[in-house]
Amino acid sequence: MLWCCMVLHHSSITSYTKSFLLRSIFQKENIEIEVLDKATTAIFIERADKEKVWQATVDLESIGIQTVYAFHDEKDKVLEDALGLLAQSRSGEYQK
Repeated sequence: MLWCCMVLHHSSITSYTKSFLLRSIFQKENIEIEVLDKATTAIFIERADKEKVWQATVDLESIGIQTVYAFHDEKDKVLEDALGLLAQSRSGEYQK
């Protein structure tokens, strides 16, 4: 089974608001949302539609929420991959 993990980072948008946005985007999908810290929220999407994830990423980035995503067969690994991309992005090593 393919898992997707999207990680949203924004220091002044609350986790509640990020969770609300994610739930409104992925209304029909089987999701889990996890607050990682005050600025960072992750969503796990089971059997994710890649095009929907890509569109959500563009939409969230366009309103100023830093967003990264990863796909993996294992749920435990997908968060690790996404957090690695976020770290690279925040350090300036990664260009979308």
